[in-house]
Amino acid sequence: MKTILSFFTLFIFLSSCSFTKNKTIRDERTQRKELVGTCTRAGFQKVEFKEWFEKGYSDYVPNKEVINQLKDVSLYKDVNIKIIFGTWCSDSRREIPRFFKIVDEAHIPDNSISITAVDTKKSSRNTNLDEINFTRIPTFIFYKNGKEIGRIVESTKESLEKDILNILLSKS
Repeated sequence: MKTILSFFTLFIFLSSCSFTKNKTIRDERTQRKELVGTCTRAGFQKVEFKEWFEKGYSDYVPNKEVINQLKDVSLYKDVNIKIIFGTWCSDSRREIPRFFKIVDEAHIPDNSISITAVDTKKSSRNTNLDEINFTRIPTFIFYKNGKEIGRIVESTKESLEKDILNILLSKS
C-alpha cells in the first residue's frame, strides 16, 4: 500500500510540473491567447492559430529542386533544429507554416526539431533561453553534434528552403 501511495504521489507531482506543451496564455500586450513555452506542431491546430497556420502552409510552394536536395537524409545526421517564435509575430506567422511545409515535403525528421514559443516580452516562461542569444523572431538555429552551424533570423536571404539547404551543406 505504501508503494502505491508513493507512486500516486509521484504521479501527481510530475503531472503538476511544467511539462505542459502547447500552453496558451493571455498575453498582456496583445490581449489575445498566445502559445508560450515548449510546443509541438499540434499547438498550431488550436483554434487561435489554426487559420493562419493552415493558410500559410497550403499557400506556400517550395522550390522542388531544392526540396529534392533536402531529401538527402545524410544532411540531417546529428543535426537538430531549434525554433524560437511568437504566435503574435507576423514574421513567425509567415515562416513557421512554410518551415513545416518544407519539413513535410523534404521528409525532415520531426524528432530533430524543437519548438519554443515566446510571449511579446520574448520570454518562454518555462524554458531557459539565455544561452541562445536571440533578439528577433522567428529564429531557426541549426546544430550539428551539439555545435551551432547556422541561423535563419526573422527573414530569409534567398528562400527558407534554400537557406536551410545552404546551412546544412556548409557543415555536412
